[in-house]
Amino acid sequence: MYASGSTWLFNAAREVAAELHPSTPHRAVYLETLPHLARLPPGPVIVKSHHLTVRLARFMEARSRHILLSLRDPRDAVTSMMQHMGQSFPLALHRVERSALFCAHYANKEGAALFMYEREFTERPETFDRLAHSFGGILPPPARERLFAGTRRHIIEGRIAKLEDSPTTWRNPTTGDLVDTDTQWHTHHAGRTGEIGRWQNFLPGDNIRQIEGRLATFMKDFGYPT
Repeated sequence: MYASGSTWLFNAAREVAAELHPSTPHRAVYLETLPHLARLPPGPVIVKSHHLTVRLARFMEARSRHILLSLRDPRDAVTSMMQHMGQSFPLALHRVERSALFCAHYANKEGAALFMYEREFTERPETFDRLAHSFGGILPPPARERLFAGTRRHIIEGRIAKLEDSPTTWRNPTTGDLVDTDTQWHTHHAGRTGEIGRWQNFLPGDNIRQIEGRLATFMKDFGYPT
């Protein structure tokens, strides 16, 4: 889902794959369109996406050995997109809804691993054990602790602060954001708190009712009370 810790999970997965299979380079890409698909490199690839067309989803599913899903209370996800990405409520709701339903479709697939934002998966060293298990391996404790230490908020903030100097960075002409094409970290990822339940002090009642109405089944299925 959008605003669910997906970029953190994407990078953590990359690190775990590299640790488990150091002799097999794993490329990592962001994919949402057919042109992106056409540029997939050969060999093992870790793909990040929020939503795919039916055609692309079937293509990727047929070739995917592992599916990692990050989910979040859609009310907080919408709040995050409005606060940190400057999106209007209708656009934020549209994107969160599409990504939520796309993820929900795969939640019960064999081998799918579910990471719930409210369980603070970004703050737990055990997340790296779960990723290693998903990839069919085991991380030695020192490796797990090293990878976890490298993903603390202040470390990521430091990397984002240096995006302008990175050769893999470009500026989104629509938003003005700097984006690292390697890690998918954006400048809008900086300065966040990760607060859970922020929607209660941000969204007006009408917005809350719209989210809960359009995503009622999703929220019930994944344990988000309304």
